[in-house]
Amino acid sequence: MKKFLIIFLFLTFTASAEEVITEGSYMYTGNISENEACSLAKERAKLKALEKVTGQKISSEEMENCSEVDGKTSCERNQFFFSSFDGEITKLKQLGKEIVDQKIDNSDEKTYICKIKIQTEVTKIIQNMDSSFDFNVKINEKNFKEGDELVIDLILNKPIYLTIFQILPYETKDFQVYKIFPNELDDKNYLTDETVTLPRSGKWKAYFPNNVNKRSVDEYLFIVASEKDIKWLPKYTKKEDLKNAYIREKFIIYKYKSYTIYK
Repeated sequence: MKKFLIIFLFLTFTASAEEVITEGSYMYTGNISENEACSLAKERAKLKALEKVTGQKISSEEMENCSEVDGKTSCERNQFFFSSFDGEITKLKQLGKEIVDQKIDNSDEKTYICKIKIQTEVTKIIQNMDSSFDFNVKINEKNFKEGDELVIDLILNKPIYLTIFQILPYETKDFQVYKIFPNELDDKNYLTDETVTLPRSGKWKAYFPNNVNKRSVDEYLFIVASEKDIKWLPKYTKKEDLKNAYIREKFIIYKYKSYTIYK
């Protein structure tokens, strides 16, 4: 089996674009290049733009998890990933770039800060929740090692059609999004019980990707609940393709989560 899972429910449509100006900064030493540091600073500025328009914030649970695993930068990557599902940066213009020397007490290492200012247009994806249609999701672990099993517990307040996607953001040559439920071992995705544990057949196990030269990787679960059986594709090239697909649908709710796999 492939990897892991998560969910939310609602109607979706887009609002008009909002223009915002934000600035991001990144402190660095000789361990990384100026170009890399400024690229990270720009990503922080883009995250601030999304936050301003969408109001999306990383949860305290996710912040605690990724801080323990891979530090602040990992948390920001997760936050940007989540925010991008609720908003779209449609235009971006860099307004300025500044490199500042930074003196660190009791350190002989030279430290710099790259500051990037951008102007963007952000379109918010408005989600009108159906208060009678909701569920809760819990996974057994936040961090996994090769061979660990993933188990998901669901609590439903009404019957739903459920689809679970696994998103692999590090994948560049193949597909980034795979549908892992329903599948060939369990093709019944209309759930009627108040509580459900997945998988019902077989096992979901973690594996560390061969094309990643790090000690850990972040992956994501995107769980979609709907009132009708939507014919999703079995895989999508990019997460943006999945996003475009769910925006077209009505009466859905989705939830997402990150988890980390260690080598």
